[in-house]
Amino acid sequence: MYVFMIICYLLMLINTINLLLSGISGYFKLSIIGANHVEFALFSMMIFIITETLVMYFFIATGKSIKEAIEKNLGSKKIWEKERGLKMKLFPQIMLTILLFSVIFIYGGVADNKLPTAYLHGYLFPIAMIHHIWILKVKNDSFKDQIELIRELN
Repeated sequence: MYVFMIICYLLMLINTINLLLSGISGYFKLSIIGANHVEFALFSMMIFIITETLVMYFFIATGKSIKEAIEKNLGSKKIWEKERGLKMKLFPQIMLTILLFSVIFIYGGVADNKLPTAYLHGYLFPIAMIHHIWILKVKNDSFKDQIELIRELN
């Protein structure tokens, strides 16, 4: 469990660096590791989706283990209520981050084709990046809370 959590943290770090580099590449028309903005953005989005999916999987898998432990009378129902509250706080924010960056990625095609609403592509990135950085704190707090819930089991 701890190894998987450390992998999630490493991927979140790589993910954040990739997204920042992708944004810088787009604003300043730079190539990164020989890739233009579109190519690097595609790579960044793949890493981003994989990372967010793994983080959600961590909470789903450990939540299932907590539920099974409670069914075996190894913990109280209060632990399960805390677990559900934790997921209700975390999952909508992860989904919002995925939505924001997906919209930005799609708007990249709009910007490449110079369609009338292409300007939104550049304005949405800082908003999504601020949300992404904020959600990193939420994820960190959620990882701590999840480990604490697991420790509360008998």
